[in-house]
Amino acid sequence: FWKLYCHLKRPSNLDNNVNFHLFRDGPGNAPMWEAYPRGGCWILKIRKRKDSGPSVLGKMWQDMVLATVGEAFEEPDVVGISLCIRRNEDLLSVWNVDNRNDEIRFKIGERMKRILDLEPATIIEYKHHAESMQDMSTFRNAKAYVFAASESAQA
Repeated sequence: FWKLYCHLKRPSNLDNNVNFHLFRDGPGNAPMWEAYPRGGCWILKIRKRKDSGPSVLGKMWQDMVLATVGEAFEEPDVVGISLCIRRNEDLLSVWNVDNRNDEIRFKIGERMKRILDLEPATIIEYKHHAESMQDMSTFRNAKAYVFAASESAQA
């Protein structure tokens, strides 16, 4: 893993409209909506600012990569992650196989926020792949969520 990872370009060195994907190995595992028609993905949008200093995107991507490889999501339903570099914002997403179980789906979103050490009020979005196949976009029309602190998280 490290032998390859060390030679990848960092997010700050990527051009616009580039997508990086890290998915489980195996037949049928690919970053395509059609591969997981019952699945979806959690999305974090990171706005770009012209006057800001170095972006935290590189650290966030690395944290996501290490969490995925290290099985930190603790959920076999997670099949991959992606990084999308765009002109005005960058996007990190976590893909899951099946979104019919809300408990598992929301656990993945909560874990994503914890791995990235996001503020409690940070909005992350979820998009069903069936909807992506209809509107031809992973990110457009995604539903926004803010997770409320649970008693177990506060203890």
